[in-house]
Parts: sequence; structure tokens; C-alpha cells
Amino acid sequence: MLQGVKRRIRIRRRNWFSEQSDYNIKRRLKRLMLLLLSLCALHASLMVVLEDFSLQQAIWLTVTTVTTVGYGDLSPQTPSGQFATVVLLYIIGIALLAQVVGEYIDFRLGNRERMLQGRWRWRRMKDHILIINTPHKDSIVYLERLITQIQNTPEINFFPIQLLTPAFADGLPASLQEMGVVHYTAMPENIDSLRAVNIDKAAYVLVLAEHAHDRRSDSCTLDILDQINHLDVSAYVVAECVHDDNKERFLRVRANAVLRPVRAYPEMLVRALAAPGTEQILENLFTYQGVHPHRFDVDVTELTWGQVVNRLLETGVGTPLGYISKNGKVITNPTAHEQVEAVAVIVMVNEAHSLKEKRVCDALCSPHG
Repeated sequence: MLQGVKRRIRIRRRNWFSEQSDYNIKRRLKRLMLLLLSLCALHASLMVVLEDFSLQQAIWLTVTTVTTVGYGDLSPQTPSGQFATVVLLYIIGIALLAQVVGEYIDFRLGNRERMLQGRWRWRRMKDHILIINTPHKDSIVYLERLITQIQNTPEINFFPIQLLTPAFADGLPASLQEMGVVHYTAMPENIDSLRAVNIDKAAYVLVLAEHAHDRRSDSCTLDILDQINHLDVSAYVVAECVHDDNKERFLRVRANAVLRPVRAYPEMLVRALAAPGTEQILENLFTYQGVHPHRFDVDVTELTWGQVVNRLLETGVGTPLGYISKNGKVITNPTAHEQVEAVAVIVMVNEAHSLKEKRVCDALCSPHG
């Protein structure tokens, strides 16, 4: 706990100093550029007065001299003009230009470093998928799978992806960088951090549970959802919930969809984005409470899949999902006219209903109209 607090303090201090440094470099660059332009303007004016050059000629001479190009087509001829050129451009101007170039290179290199380390604010980021938090264990492998699934899903693969997490303070792994992912290093429950990642312009927000089996992760998620609720956020928000009792709270606060953190199947989160509502059906596949898939061992012959579906629906057993053929192959979502030769059928049922093999056998084996 103490280490976590120290880590937050270090990240905040580092970001603060980074912002100050960035501000100082910009201010120095502006000051140097203004001084250089003033110097060039003064020299060009002197060339017009002392050398009787036109304004165009004066500017041309000033620019080619201060940049050390020196075409030689124009040059000051009077002692006064030569003295002004030596002092203003050779001694001061060229040194100033070199300093401006050096500061600009440092500024660009600093920006690149901030981008790599997650200290850069992507101000133009919008209509993006924002992933908040990262799993405590095997986070890189999980993110690789999650992002791969997002990029392979036609409905959402065109959205840029940004991470908000303190996990990659030294830079994103190369594998995630190659996927085009960017990140911002900060504590996600901080409202300023949420503003920094343009959450108000995001299309989707995924709030991951840091620890898949620790209920304390729900407290962090609840804090984040509460902060989102206070911002003008129109994004579709999906949150992971460790304890089922907290699901309703998440929905009341801000979440549009709530899922258990199933680390082996990031596809469930992706379905929640691409086809809202389907994630609940997928989640039910992993439980035996409520609606869940059930296998009925019955022999089915001389029926089409459409007849199997109609008969099971008419008897109120449940919704057929597929069947197991006589050679042991699982057939899911067959066509209505496909001939069924099965040793078992898989049906989505409700635990409140009586699950009896005889009802299924009667429906599929007895003659029907």
C-alpha cells in the first residue's frame, strides 16, 4: 500500500517537472526567435539606408548571410554596411540561429521522449477507444490479445487506441507500439488524468480491473466511474467488476455494460464494444446460474436443423445452439435445411426450468404433425 502511494507521488512530481520544463523550452524558443527576427529586420533596414538596396534585396542578403548560405550575388559595399553585417549577422545572428536550431532539436527530442514515456498529451485525440488501467499480471500479453481482437473486428478496428495507466512509465513495450497504441502515464482515478486523455471525446471507454480476483479493484473502478460521471462524457463505457454484488452500483454510477474480468477471453470485452448486449450472453456461457448452455444426450435422426429448433422452442426447453454429430464433431449454428445426425444437442436453457432428457427426447424423437 505504501509503495503504491509513493509511486503515485513520484509520477505526479515527474509530470509536473516535465510540464515546467516543456513550458520553459517553449518560452526560450519564442524569445530567441523574436530576437533573431528583430536582428534580421534591423539589418535589412540598415541595408536599405546604407547600401541603397531595395527591400527585397536587403531581405535576400540578410537571409542568405544569417543562414551561412552566402550566394555572393549581393554584398554590402560601404564600410558602414560591412560593419553592420559583421556585428549583427556574423557575430550575433549566426550564433542566435544556431541556438534556435539547438533549442528546437532539444524540444523535438523532448517531445518524442514524453510520447514514449506516456507524458505527452495527445490533444487531437478524438473518437478513440480509451483503455483505463492494466491487469496486474501478464498485462502485456493480455493487452496484445485485446488490441489484436479490436483491430480484427470490422465494426471498431478504425478507432485509435489509447491507454491510461501508471504501468508503463518507462515506455510501452515494442509490441504495443507496433500496433499503433499510445498511452498516458498517470493514476486513472484522477479527474485531471481523465481530462488529459480527452475522455470527453472518446467513442468507447474500457475500465479494466487491476486485480481480477481482488474486490478492492472494484473500489478503484467505482472511483473512476464516478469521475467519468462528473465529466461531459458521451462514450459507451464498459467496466470490469470483480464481485457480482457491485454490478448494479457500476450501472447506476455510469457504466453502460459490466463484465467479470475473464482474462483468458478478452474477446468478451470486444463484443461489448462491437455488439452491445452480446457480452452478457457470452458471460452466461461461463456460469451455471440463470441462463446457461446445457447438453442433452439424445439421438436425433431424419430431422433438419430447422425442425429441431422449432420442436425445442415449442416444448419450451430452451434455444438450440448446436449439436454433436455421431463422429463427435460439434456443429454450431447450422443452416435450417441441414440434415441432423446427432448424439446430443446443446441448448441455451434457464435454470428455473425443469431440465429433463425425456422432454427433449419426446420432442425430437416422437412424430410431429
